[in-house]
Amino acid sequence: MAFILEQSPTFSWPITIREVSDGGRHRTHQFEAIYRRLPASRMEEVQLAYQKIKVAAARDLEVDAIPTREIAAEILAGWKGITDQAGAEVEFNAASKAQLLEVATVADVLVATFFEAHDKARAKN
Repeated sequence: MAFILEQSPTFSWPITIREVSDGGRHRTHQFEAIYRRLPASRMEEVQLAYQKIKVAAARDLEVDAIPTREIAAEILAGWKGITDQAGAEVEFNAASKAQLLEVATVADVLVATFFEAHDKARAKN
């Protein structure tokens, strides 16, 4: 198959979120994230910033890099499979995106999964 130089501006990838629940349990939720494709130069910047965040957090150091929510906000272009309590599909817009990124662990899972998707593609090359 030939490589198409002009790719679509987005790609979708499955996301799994584990949420703390009552009684020492976790609930698992899934949805499809629609990610922006970043140019290689920006991808490198964002990946380095994210690695610095993870190293600083592991060492309990102050983080002076791009916060994970900002990275998630940059790369998240949409979703499928997020609903409200009544089961109606939640429309992707600036307000709903901000609300999603305020849910504990979501931004980190979105960013980690974004890089994992690229790592898997790189490993198969």
